[in-house]
Amino acid sequence: MRSPIRQLIVIFVLAAVISGCSKGGSNSPVVVTDTTKPSILITAPTAGQQFSAGNNIPFQVTFSDNEALKSYDVAISQNLLGGLILKVVPTSVPFTYTKSTTTLTGKSQVITLSDINIPSNTLTQIVSTGSYNLKVTCTDGSNNTTSTTLIINIH
Repeated sequence: MRSPIRQLIVIFVLAAVISGCSKGGSNSPVVVTDTTKPSILITAPTAGQQFSAGNNIPFQVTFSDNEALKSYDVAISQNLLGGLILKVVPTSVPFTYTKSTTTLTGKSQVITLSDINIPSNTLTQIVSTGSYNLKVTCTDGSNNTTSTTLIINIH
């Protein structure tokens, strides 16, 4: 016959093992944090492409992410290489363009913009010619962000 103390010890050990297995076992959800940045593929314009005042800049981009897309930004600003350039009237004005939206959905989306217009020269101001940065930024649903920049030219 077994001793009652030995039987109690076995019961307590079994109870502890069973209790330990039910906590934190395979039934507990595993939280995986999305650290993958979205990708950006600019189809138009192409790097180094030339544009003139009064014309539109064609723009098409594909955003992709492993989970979900959230927002994007497009910004065009003059690529200042440094130095001081003095000009006689009319004064030159750098062309700028900014667009932001939070309406991206799904895992992949193609965006085409037709409203990027380089203003025509006026009597008092002309659009600065030269090199411009076109920067595109995309944010996914987990707030991972990626950017890409290409250079375009206005002449």
